[in-house]
Amino acid sequence: MDICSTLWNRACNYLFFREDITGQEKKPEEEMLKEAHQALIAAQNLFACADDPDMIDYAIYNLKAAEKRYNFLIKTIKKQRTYKKY
Repeated sequence: MDICSTLWNRACNYLFFREDITGQEKKPEEEMLKEAHQALIAAQNLFACADDPDMIDYAIYNLKAAEKRYNFLIKTIKKQRTYKKY
C-alpha cells in the first residue's frame, strides 16, 4: 500500500503543483522520452494498485494520458530523425 501512496503523491505533485517551464531551456528529446516512459510505468503501477472505484477511474485516465504522451513523443522523434536524413 506504501507504493500506491507514493505514486499517488507523485501524480498529484506532477498534475497540480507542476512548475511553469516557460522560459527554461528545452529538454533534449531523449530526456523527455525517458521521463514519459517513467510516467507510463508509474501510471501502470498506480492502475495495478487501485482498488477504489474513483481511484480506478483516475488510474485509467492517467494511464491513457501517459500512453498518449509517450506515443506522441516517439512519433515526433521519428519524424524529426527522418527529416534530418534528407
